[in-house]
Amino acid sequence: MPDLSKKRILVVDDTVANLDILVETLGDLYNVSAATNGFEALDEVNEEKPDLILLDILMPELDGYGVCSRLKENPKTRDILIIFVTSLTEAVDETRGFALGAVDYITKPFSASVVRARVKTHLELADARKHLEQQNEVLKENIPLREQVEQVTRHDLKNPLQIILTSAQIMNAGLAEGKTDIQELSGEQIAACDTMLNMINRSMDLYKLENGTYRLSREDTDILPMLDRIIAGGTRYINPFNLRVQTLVEGVPRQPDDRFILSCDPLLFYTMMGNLITNALEASPKNGTITISLAVGESPVICIENQGAVPGDIRNRFFEKFVTRGKQNGTGLGTYSARLTADVHGADISLDTSDATDTTRVIVSWTKSG
Repeated sequence: MPDLSKKRILVVDDTVANLDILVETLGDLYNVSAATNGFEALDEVNEEKPDLILLDILMPELDGYGVCSRLKENPKTRDILIIFVTSLTEAVDETRGFALGAVDYITKPFSASVVRARVKTHLELADARKHLEQQNEVLKENIPLREQVEQVTRHDLKNPLQIILTSAQIMNAGLAEGKTDIQELSGEQIAACDTMLNMINRSMDLYKLENGTYRLSREDTDILPMLDRIIAGGTRYINPFNLRVQTLVEGVPRQPDDRFILSCDPLLFYTMMGNLITNALEASPKNGTITISLAVGESPVICIENQGAVPGDIRNRFFEKFVTRGKQNGTGLGTYSARLTADVHGADISLDTSDATDTTRVIVSWTKSG
């Protein structure tokens, strides 16, 4: 249940005795102020906007209907809850009151329990309505993301599925003839399956990362085998464009017995590294070199460098949602999800790109506590 004790209530009545009753009834529950006429009520609202007004209808000069009308005409005050207060002996046009925007009526003489119940109910309803509106806005914001993820998943899954199907057909035919290299083809199938797994995980995790509900499951993980799998899955970029991928550990080429241990969520971290490395491969020119550097020092740092500068018009927005340029079927979700993943791991992610050297470096550094 929401905490209503900080809600501000304004009571307006030209009879001091009625004000005293209402203040005494509500004062121990809310922050209550009072006004003795319509113009004073408007001044009070201008000084500090209340959440709800208990508004007497029959007042001299400016009655309750007039106050309500002015408040509802002002965009800054139209959302204030207004409950009209009236006597049982007064002829009240309830239809007019509701048409002006009032939410309820309370009659004199006051019943403390009724006043408290009505005020509490309308404050809770207003909070619930506001919460639903916020949820609705989040859902609206997520519609483009969901549609993009679904579109990417449907499109991109076709390629690894085709690799698996084709290699399986070749293996099947080759086994019958005793000619096929099973190890090479099975390696292609593994890489394709990893790609599909990455896509599926990305589509499920991105929503959770955005709204802060992803539950990080850390393990001490050697990420070098993870990089091997990602690079093996990038042959569709590496082979046609004669790209070279090198991995450096503490500034020297990786050795067979090297390990690089990080405390991370292995599946989520794999997705992040896959996005960043694939992005570097896609952006690299022919015969280019992609360098993946890993170092510890005071804290771990991973740097992915490729030849070719990021276009100037997207550099400041490189890690924002849907930012992409010059890529066929690009969605701008890869680097965006990488930023969310780095953040949930307690890491910073940054871009260093230069037209002078025609290089781009994406750096993931553990400068935060994570």
